[in-house]
Amino acid sequence: MLFRSDEIDKTIIESLKQNARSSYKDMAKETHISDVAVHKRIKKLQGIIKAFTILVDQKSVGKETTAILMIKCEVGKALEIAERLSQEEDIYEVYTTVGEYDIIAKIRTGNMDSLKDITENLLMQIKGLNEVRTSIVFEALKEDMTLVL
Repeated sequence: MLFRSDEIDKTIIESLKQNARSSYKDMAKETHISDVAVHKRIKKLQGIIKAFTILVDQKSVGKETTAILMIKCEVGKALEIAERLSQEEDIYEVYTTVGEYDIIAKIRTGNMDSLKDITENLLMQIKGLNEVRTSIVFEALKEDMTLVL
């Protein structure tokens, strides 16, 4: 079923995107409905809202290096390899794709040495992986996983 939202739902979601700890009372003031109504709407949105979470500054926790991997696989191996990559701690995003590459993945790791280690000791050991192109990220200008309704 396709989700249909009104302006109040959009305002509540936007408020939660900005601060997942927003109180019902604060959202009620913003939306001009009661805090009980806000609570009911959030319960209704539980199929839409996947998680309440925090954003961690990666550099402050030692994840200094970000790289994008573009991967070509043997025919029929992309999903299996993508699932394997999804299990790795330093790999944060994994997508199977159609086009020149079969998988796109995002790595955040401590430094170039640890990136080299991941490349040599993980990626090059995976059977069915034909080619890996690595692009190092100099600066992230936008990283936003939220969806605009």
